[in-house]
Amino acid sequence: MDIFLIRHTAVYNPGKLCYGHAEIPLEENFTHNFNSLEEKLGNALKTDAFFYSSPLRRCIKLASFLSKDNFVMDDKIKELNFGNWELQAWNSINSKQLDAWMADFVNYKIPNGESFIELAHRCGLFWELIKQNCSHQNLFVITHAGVIRSVLANILQFPLHKSFDIQIDYASITKINYDKELDKTSIAYINLS
Repeated sequence: MDIFLIRHTAVYNPGKLCYGHAEIPLEENFTHNFNSLEEKLGNALKTDAFFYSSPLRRCIKLASFLSKDNFVMDDKIKELNFGNWELQAWNSINSKQLDAWMADFVNYKIPNGESFIELAHRCGLFWELIKQNCSHQNLFVITHAGVIRSVLANILQFPLHKSFDIQIDYASITKINYDKELDKTSIAYINLS
């Protein structure tokens, strides 16, 4: 099975707002990026394909386009919940809280939100679910950078605090090969954009 982790296209965020679970619009040219992704994915989209999407609109729009409206939403692949910080300008967030988070973003739980380790746990549950239950040749997961990084950290078994060393661009594709019979995972490529 080939698993394609696809980050949603660029968002319109001129105010440099913090967002995770919050809805935020896509940039105006997003359909151009949709067409480009469809071209890059090519025949994989047409060969025994199954689609999952984060339930946030910035992912749903792409999932709907790529799957021809045939996809399943899963809360486990939402971006990090930034709680009280959602839709605040980064420079207006309480500096002591922000400093504490930046010093230990893996374990620091954002007020009324979550820590990165909590995100990684729910993404790990999703990863196990698809490994056990999916029998399709191609699986597409339209999601967010934090989710993709945590899945890669899980597969590669490296510390979560190193996961932000991995570049995950908007509208990028990360391809993972999974052999269910051998329970073996390999990474074909990361961040194709």
